[in-house]
Amino acid sequence: TDIYKRLLLVHRDYLALNVYVALCYCKLDYYDVSLEILAVYLQAHPDSALAINLKSCNHFRLYNGKAAETELKVLQEHSSGDYLDNDLVRHNLCVFRNGENALQVLPPLLEMPVEARLNLVIYHLRHSEV
Repeated sequence: TDIYKRLLLVHRDYLALNVYVALCYCKLDYYDVSLEILAVYLQAHPDSALAINLKSCNHFRLYNGKAAETELKVLQEHSSGDYLDNDLVRHNLCVFRNGENALQVLPPLLEMPVEARLNLVIYHLRHSEV
């Protein structure tokens, strides 16, 4: 985080650095700080799939799956195609919906994102299938 923050101080016009800093804060469980930093990038790039997805993940942690799903639907507005074609979006929707369709969504994604394997294990544990 410190490296990205120093770079951002020197190069304020490198807006993408805000996404990296926001991701670091999200990983550190500072979801509200992550959202503040992400807002700077989203003002300039409101259709960024990565930034919108990160924002929805922050909302999931701060609020709930419904709030996260609402944020993720912004992608649908900015997408010319089906936003559900994105593996990361399908994975996160499954998580936001408490594992809904987990057996269809997660097995093909076991390598990427890396959380898919863990989320499939969690699904089986919650449903006493172990």
